[in-house]
Amino acid sequence: MRKDEYRATLLEPNVWHIADYRGDSMYLVVGEEKALLVDTGMGEGDLKGFVRSITEKPVEVVLTHAHWDHIMQANQFEKVYLNHRDFQIIELFKINVNYENFLNVKEGDRFDLGGRTLEVIEVPGHTPGSIVLLDRENRLLFSGDSVGAGHTWMHLPGCLPLREYLKSLKKLKETDSFEKIYHGHLTGTQLKPFGPDYLDDLIKAVEGVIDGSLRGEP
Repeated sequence: MRKDEYRATLLEPNVWHIADYRGDSMYLVVGEEKALLVDTGMGEGDLKGFVRSITEKPVEVVLTHAHWDHIMQANQFEKVYLNHRDFQIIELFKINVNYENFLNVKEGDRFDLGGRTLEVIEVPGHTPGSIVLLDRENRLLFSGDSVGAGHTWMHLPGCLPLREYLKSLKKLKETDSFEKIYHGHLTGTQLKPFGPDYLDDLIKAVEGVIDGSLRGEP
């Protein structure tokens, strides 16, 4: 794919996966009244125009966290939500995104799209302000890099201690409200989501690293 190219795949009724050249995953959830774009990737093209080719309904953007591969091109959109604790991540990595007009999003906030609602759950760990979006009715979780994404990235500047991350994972498990996990780097020809067992395995892995029973190999 070219740097200015995007590709869309219908995953579920009214749920689109949008990929860019870096393998970053964005999700467009379309309701009866408006649509929600989860993350804006790292591509260099006209993302707003590409989204408009899928739906003509008003589009709002919510960012799962502030790493560069999830927020570039966010400034193409008028209404963008990001947890305020991740503003520091933009500054830390000197990301070329103007966040002055970003709106704060927090635990319990809901995006009512008309006939479909996504709920915000804070999961600090990967970044201080990481969030996931839960569609309870359809039992879908849009997890950014907090759950899934190929690797568990907890070694970057700004990541919280593993014990804090573990608390977030256990809180997420307690919701018991999702069957599919659509994460921030969904790849492969079939674009298959993870099931809830992945979260169980991740919790065990983090516990093992904390208590020393699991060790990496050089």
